[in-house]
Amino acid sequence: MNSPLYVGISSKDHTLEVAALEPGLAAVPIRFPASAMGVEAIKLFLSDYALPVRLAVAGAAALSLALALGNAPRREVFIVSSSFSGQSVALAHYAKRSI
Repeated sequence: MNSPLYVGISSKDHTLEVAALEPGLAAVPIRFPASAMGVEAIKLFLSDYALPVRLAVAGAAALSLALALGNAPRREVFIVSSSFSGQSVALAHYAKRSI
């Protein structure tokens, strides 16, 4: 893996929808419960990635997600307008474009 991982997370209706973009691969959204267990599952996924990770989060739990997931080396988190909630793939593309 030579490039950063771009992740979009939308929080809506007690669900966290996650989409990750890697070069050459299609982003497929997966869902987790919007609970401590769901956040821990996302943390576990992100901890296995050694290169920089850029996350864009939106929705009702965006702030708490940013605080829970952003405290790690080589990780950037963007809080995006709630109009993107429910669109995790679009959020992953946002993370890729953000400076």
